[in-house]
Amino acid sequence: MQVLVVNVGSTSLKFRLFRMEDEEILAAGRVERVGSPSSPFNYRRGREPELTGDLECPDQRAAVDHALKLLTDPASGVLESLEELDAVGFKPVHAKGIADSVFITDQIIAAMEEYTPLAPAHNPPYIQAFRIFREILPEKPLVGVFEPAFHKTIPEAARTYGIPFEWSRKHAIRRYGFHGASHRYVSLRAPQLLENPDGELRIISCHLGGSSSVCALKGGVSVETSMGFSPQSGLPNATRNGDLDPFILLYLLENENLTPGQLRDRLVKDSGLKGISGVSGDVRDLEEAAGQGHSRAALALDVMVHETRKYIGAYAAVLGGLDALVFTGGIGENGIAIRRKVCRGLEFLGIRLDPGANDSRGREGRISAPGSSVQVLVILANEELVIARETEKLVRSGSGGSGDFPVAGPGAT
Repeated sequence: MQVLVVNVGSTSLKFRLFRMEDEEILAAGRVERVGSPSSPFNYRRGREPELTGDLECPDQRAAVDHALKLLTDPASGVLESLEELDAVGFKPVHAKGIADSVFITDQIIAAMEEYTPLAPAHNPPYIQAFRIFREILPEKPLVGVFEPAFHKTIPEAARTYGIPFEWSRKHAIRRYGFHGASHRYVSLRAPQLLENPDGELRIISCHLGGSSSVCALKGGVSVETSMGFSPQSGLPNATRNGDLDPFILLYLLENENLTPGQLRDRLVKDSGLKGISGVSGDVRDLEEAAGQGHSRAALALDVMVHETRKYIGAYAAVLGGLDALVFTGGIGENGIAIRRKVCRGLEFLGIRLDPGANDSRGREGRISAPGSSVQVLVILANEELVIARETEKLVRSGSGGSGDFPVAGPGAT
């Protein structure tokens, strides 16, 4: 089976083509700055040298067309025609009542549209991509591996909010959790690195990047996660706020003369690390600015570290102890200083970092000190492989789930 995995952003398109029999990546590429006068792209077939250049991609349809052309081009492609594709897998973020791997239908798209206000930066590009691929490949199955799918195992007490219960039922309000593919990969890869494939490991997974979350894993399943009803909650992200007292929002609506739409826009685009620092949401920029004495940049980094440490402590309590702490995602894999600061002072949990092992970027492996009772790992994120596996599994089974969160009808309590 050949599965194309597509990762859609508002101005980017990334893709990988997998041969599932041996999980070989036959080809991979990305198009950036979609909608700009010139869109840089890179593409690699197998292990051959990378092709780079610039394309004219005024919209996502053009980016998709270019990607599929690269895959079928006689000179660069690996497919004689698109008929050789068996399925296309995606990593959509949010839909009302959906936490599953599902075939993309009109009903699924409608559920995504209803929850677009909760994920305004993520849902519209995926909805557009689904429509494009349905037009180009009408006979091919499209699979959405929704980010909350991995978090279906979170106990009811951990996923229920303290609001009137009829609201939770009527609007499917609960802790959904996100970054599911990343945390799922950690749940599979960490036992391999620890040579403990059958153990009931207690793992805290820190996916740190432009978007960040922490997940508590027990025996390979999610039992708690920092993001909740929307990707806005949990850790402060690059431009999104993170945990917030809801009465702050009511106060701002009343005192800043903002509409709900304007408030949502500020929380999505101008908050988080960018909002605190006034400089950037990129940790690299913040570390540079902090090194030059910029106090708010330093504060933004301190807030990120503090919130991450807070969740680690809380989740160690949820798990009843800790066997491994994992860093993944762009910052988790490359943030030497962030990892060091997060681990500092956590010796009481059994966490001891090896400064030499930690002094590396983009390398998978153990970074805990010899004798540390908790193993600290860096794991390179591989969400695409998880999406490909889930897509293959769903296509072979022939039936998709529809989520596990019932949405009551009108008048329900």
